[in-house]
Amino acid sequence: MNQRAALRAILHGERPEELCQFEWGYWWETIARWRAEGMPADQEPWEAAGITYYDRVPVATRFYPGFTTEVLSETAETRTVRDWMGVIKEESKTATALPRFLKHPVASLADFDALKSRLDPNTPGRFPEQWEAVVRTLPTHDYALVMGGTEISFFGWHRDLMGVENLLVAYYDQPELIHAISEQHLAFLKTLYTRLVREVQFDFIFMWEDMSFKNGPLISPALMREFMLPYYQDFISYFKSLGDYKVLVDSDGDVHQLLPLMLEAGVDGMLPFEVAAGMDVCEIRREYPELIIAGGIDKREIAGGRAAIDRELERVLPFMFAHRRYLPTLDHHVPPEVSYADFLYYLERTRAIYHACC
Repeated sequence: MNQRAALRAILHGERPEELCQFEWGYWWETIARWRAEGMPADQEPWEAAGITYYDRVPVATRFYPGFTTEVLSETAETRTVRDWMGVIKEESKTATALPRFLKHPVASLADFDALKSRLDPNTPGRFPEQWEAVVRTLPTHDYALVMGGTEISFFGWHRDLMGVENLLVAYYDQPELIHAISEQHLAFLKTLYTRLVREVQFDFIFMWEDMSFKNGPLISPALMREFMLPYYQDFISYFKSLGDYKVLVDSDGDVHQLLPLMLEAGVDGMLPFEVAAGMDVCEIRREYPELIIAGGIDKREIAGGRAAIDRELERVLPFMFAHRRYLPTLDHHVPPEVSYADFLYYLERTRAIYHACC
């Protein structure tokens, strides 16, 4: 059984002989450190570690065409740019850090209407010229092939268009704008991905929200029920009618209040369950025995050396592996505080515990 088959088995509640292992991401500083510590320069982290990764099809799934990327101004340490989404932001030249957002492309219904030509799912060029050849190669790969990513969202997409503060105010001041974005987005996703699911076998549907922080969600469950739940239910029921797909939602932070509504919407699983935000996957498993859980291994402990790694894995893995529907990954991207040797040790120990438990 290869890693991709093992992933599908786990998502469907089975216990494969081999464990599927992958991480959701690696900071560029992490990769730079690992290359300095002996990771082959011609390999990606997953290749060098002998694990899998997840990828998407090469189709333009947001704005098309995008805005022209340009540098508007710069200093010795920062640059101010307009990115391909039309967002103006100040970025660091020296480190991976969140940019300082200065302006987003949508502040009103008129702004959104002006962008609709970039959101036509039928615009020629969204699919590569050699699309049929790409499709023929996909079944031969051992990586996880996901349907979606940051473009499938009914909070995150709006936030990227408007900025988080503007969006949160708009729930009260411009509810018609929120619904207009969601209605167009739902129609866009249905049109674009209906073609894709007919031609491509995806391993799961991936939705991205990042709508929580350390103390809970950025909007109330009541707002989520009004502004997100109907679109979630429509989207998920439609695509589950087209195939046996599991739906996973990515949100950082404390997602305790989100989980009941996500399950009501038809979501099958969530990630990454940040420990620093009070997320304990063992407690979540007790409360939601059928939920697909990915993550929940404290990245800070994996950076603490082998004794800390052993303690963290023993805290989480024996209990989680005794149950099903669990993908062991860190609770966010692998940070640069984790050495290459310790990362490999973490993967090795995870496999050993899996085989001891299963």
